[in-house]
Amino acid sequence: MTSARDHIPLGPRPELPLAERVEALERAFSGRLGYHALHLESGEELSLRADELFPTASVIKVALVCCLLDLVASGEASLAETATLPPPEARVVGGGILKQLELERISLRDAVELAIVLSDNVATNVVLDRCGGHERVNAYLDRVGLGRTRLLGPVDFSRIGPGLEGGIGVSTPREQSRLLAALARGELLTPDLCAHLLGVLGRQHYLDQMPRWLGWNTYAQYHGRDWPLWVGNKTGELDGIRADAGLVRSERGTVALAIFADGSSDLRETVDAEGSLAVAECSAAICACLLGLDV
Repeated sequence: MTSARDHIPLGPRPELPLAERVEALERAFSGRLGYHALHLESGEELSLRADELFPTASVIKVALVCCLLDLVASGEASLAETATLPPPEARVVGGGILKQLELERISLRDAVELAIVLSDNVATNVVLDRCGGHERVNAYLDRVGLGRTRLLGPVDFSRIGPGLEGGIGVSTPREQSRLLAALARGELLTPDLCAHLLGVLGRQHYLDQMPRWLGWNTYAQYHGRDWPLWVGNKTGELDGIRADAGLVRSERGTVALAIFADGSSDLRETVDAEGSLAVAECSAAICACLLGLDV
């Protein structure tokens, strides 16, 4: 068993310029790392293995929710409609809270919220069912130009295993940053639905990866306080896999970024797992370069 002390080399290195910082991170990390970042205002890009396929883990849930919201935009679905949940003993395990609750029905609005902010797997499968299954989701992804992003099926841990074919989904860092950029620009859906999903992403509960060292105070929005930084993101994790994709906004502009890490020898499900720290350091390096953050 490893401890946090074994992964101190994956701590932040703000004294290094970007190239050296990423090189140091790659030397310390036992797995594969890839990212793509786009500064929306300037068009500046940063990338590493941006077009390689990675397992997405739960990051794929953003694309899934976009498919549902596209149905809402076309009038085929409504966020106010409700869906019947499976009985508690038949609900998928893993992230979230619905597995532990006795609720019998849930609105699509609440399913979207739970699928993103708590990565609830029961809610995720509700959204997938309402979309008509993973093949319809993948057809939507083809239509919006994300042809390498694939949802592999419902969340089912009797099926999910290691590798690209055994996960929840696959994508590339570039396609995920493109998805987030289109949301930020109000282009992927109607402007109102883009704004709705951005708000959900900004209420993310899991902050141990991309936002970890950025100084984002998620509670400021609830207390009416201005904050110089905003982060909206969606994390993912499975054994040896960590991923995060989202938006970081400051007075220096907005960055859409996606970071994937797989193949880690550290299989712990902890906030100090090697993959989580690698994604956090990668995020800090990118945001220091593109947004001038002192991280």
